[in-house]
Amino acid sequence: MAVGAPGSFYARLIRWGFARFYHEFAWTYDAVAALVSAGQWRNWTLTALKFARGATLELGCGTGYVQLALAQHHTGSSVGLDRSPSMIRLTRRRLQQSGFTASLVRADAGALPFASASFDTVLATFPSDYIAAEATIAEIRRVLRPGGMVAIAVWARFADDSPYARLVDVAYRLTLQRSPRNPTPDASIVLQRFAALFERTGLETAFSEVQAPGGMVQYVIGTYRNHDPHLPDS
Repeated sequence: MAVGAPGSFYARLIRWGFARFYHEFAWTYDAVAALVSAGQWRNWTLTALKFARGATLELGCGTGYVQLALAQHHTGSSVGLDRSPSMIRLTRRRLQQSGFTASLVRADAGALPFASASFDTVLATFPSDYIAAEATIAEIRRVLRPGGMVAIAVWARFADDSPYARLVDVAYRLTLQRSPRNPTPDASIVLQRFAALFERTGLETAFSEVQAPGGMVQYVIGTYRNHDPHLPDS
């Protein structure tokens, strides 16, 4: 959930509000997310499973939808990471209630507490602005194995222009976020920004739209291609 106009007082106020949302009021996250996505938030986040392979790290595991699905269906190992202790608790509870052991880490994405080349896949679904920081992308690249991939869901788009979608559009615009009703014209600028970040850290860039119930989810993909002739690509 990216917030624009970083220098304005209103934008700072919105950022402060979202910080509370991710921490003290994390228990409301699922309800609010469902409300602003016409009930499709869980389905939209689960599109990330399409990209998971091997050892998988999820940045910003939130309330645990993706972590639970990985535990249920993914054959490789998986780790969830979040800065918010509240989100970590919610994710752990969700997995434990379904009979799974949670492998969760509280840490900053700009300083990942993992050895280099630890993961085949890094996932992030609708992350906040931290994902576009150079330190974050550099850390993602560091922990990826040769042939590994990062998949970031940057926004979703509603399948229709219903009255509900138009109402939600107003809420998104008031909170300075990209609306799922109709991504704003700066969408290409966002993708170009990621492409530039990926290129500087040695990741090849691609874009993918994944169909989901009620809409489409746009991903930016970064692949680490190791061109050392002594180490073949995966």
